[in-house]
Amino acid sequence: MKMRWVLLPLAALMVASVGYAGVTRSSITDYTAQENWQECFQVGQIPEELWETNCALMKEYLPQAPYILRVEVLGDLEIMHGINQQKVKVTHIYAGEGIREGQEFYLYADGWRVVVRSVKSIERNFINVLEVGREYLVFLEEEMETLDSPLPVYSCYDEVWDTSNGSGEKVCDFYVSPIFSYDYKENVAIQPSTDTNTYVPYTQVKDYEFFGTTQKSIGLWEQLKAEMLQRYPH
Repeated sequence: MKMRWVLLPLAALMVASVGYAGVTRSSITDYTAQENWQECFQVGQIPEELWETNCALMKEYLPQAPYILRVEVLGDLEIMHGINQQKVKVTHIYAGEGIREGQEFYLYADGWRVVVRSVKSIERNFINVLEVGREYLVFLEEEMETLDSPLPVYSCYDEVWDTSNGSGEKVCDFYVSPIFSYDYKENVAIQPSTDTNTYVPYTQVKDYEFFGTTQKSIGLWEQLKAEMLQRYPH
């Protein structure tokens, strides 16, 4: 009898969770099925004070990424519950083993998602959705373990761990996804309308590659991009 009373609340919680996930997934589908759906959404920009230090860390640690690749984007943004991803094809390998040119996989980053709550937003770790047909320099982790993906999934290199002494201590996180277009894209800082957050309408930044709150942030991004593209040329 006691076990039954324990199981009933757990069962109710599971039903509620499944119901909530279904509603959320349905809401995402309803919004993103519409033409020009991005016009209803906002996107966050990285503050200058956060980006300046992070940019220096990326310059130092990006060359240590397990995989450094040039990829061609094959598909538009695929949106699922809690995550989104894009299909790409390897066109050149600068670093990494066990992957081949011509191989297709899904590119994913922790934090990429579409939110349809009170404030509808496209979360991209401060970089834009990748354009189909264009090539990008990407820094990736090892292949992720997935149960139902038709293609391998590789995640962006977004954190650095020190394993030299066996402790496995985290060195840093990258707030910006390390992805750089081989094409020139003009980037302009857009001042947020409030001081409480850095979100702006996606329509204001949809043609940019990187989302920063100040022109200094933009300049730091473009300098980092230039250094990476020089090191890993087209």
